[in-house]
Amino acid sequence: MTRFMGCLLAAVVVAAAGGSEPFIFLQPEGNDRLRGRVLIDGDEFALQLVDRDGDGDYLGNADRLSIDLDRDGHFHPLSERHASGRPLRLRDVGTADRYEIRLLENPWRLRLIPIRGMGTLRVDLDHLRSGAVISKLNATLVSRSGIHREIQLVDEAVGIPVGSYRLERVFVEASDGRYWSIEFKNLDTKLPYTISVAKGKTTSCELLGALRLEARIAARDYLGGKLTVLPQCISETGLTLVRCEVGDLKPSDESRLAATLVNTSGSGEVIDRRSSGFACGSLCPLVFNTNGLIEPQMQIRLMIDIGPLGGVIRHQVAVKRPAYQPPASDKPFLGIEQ
Repeated sequence: MTRFMGCLLAAVVVAAAGGSEPFIFLQPEGNDRLRGRVLIDGDEFALQLVDRDGDGDYLGNADRLSIDLDRDGHFHPLSERHASGRPLRLRDVGTADRYEIRLLENPWRLRLIPIRGMGTLRVDLDHLRSGAVISKLNATLVSRSGIHREIQLVDEAVGIPVGSYRLERVFVEASDGRYWSIEFKNLDTKLPYTISVAKGKTTSCELLGALRLEARIAARDYLGGKLTVLPQCISETGLTLVRCEVGDLKPSDESRLAATLVNTSGSGEVIDRRSSGFACGSLCPLVFNTNGLIEPQMQIRLMIDIGPLGGVIRHQVAVKRPAYQPPASDKPFLGIEQ
């Protein structure tokens, strides 16, 4: 019964991970190794991970993974020990060309992801402004099966396992007369895996594309005269701006979003001004004071400087639809004093 429940749990983990083999749990032994059993194409083998440099990362260049492939109860140093920081090539075991090691912690668990061939990926930043120079790039992609890859070069083909990928993070440091540090992340768990890498072929991938500002009205306090707005800066590839810093000598100050609440009827009076930074993980909410009732002709105008990735970006959005009818008077609602 216990074995049946274990198999059932493993099947649930497989379905959740979207792969052919489940994560298996590892037990720490001392301060430098993890032990457990791993599934390779349905066969189970004893496994050991050793943190040889003591940095707490079991997938570093110095670390080693051992698999008891002949099931004799020993890890042979010549035939069964592998570098854990790169894909495994296991002779006479399994059907894949190589296996990617996927290790998670709290608690420690591991999975070997089959790699059935390699392709190449070329990433681009087509909307980089003329004259801008990239000093650092780090783009993280994840495949549907759980393979993670980091790309640090633009316009150069990089080897990558076949599969369907999506972008998780793009970090850029660049200069255009000033120095910028800009980061985008995927905040959408349902972002599709649209980057297809085929065996022996080269795939081109745009990292960001055109950038746009969006603003969603989160709350309207008609009687209190407060208006809450949620701004976002979104890339064409579906990533959200989570950090933007700029400075004359190094990136040191936030490039903040400027926002204005304007009455578009008549003289175009500015009702309130606000700004937003990135202390909330992305652009923080804006709370405008409308000085009374919220009128249908009000607009929110947004502006942010994204430097070498697009310059100044602007957007405006109506506060509410003109069909809305405000209260007939400013008397307390239902006779209740505020």
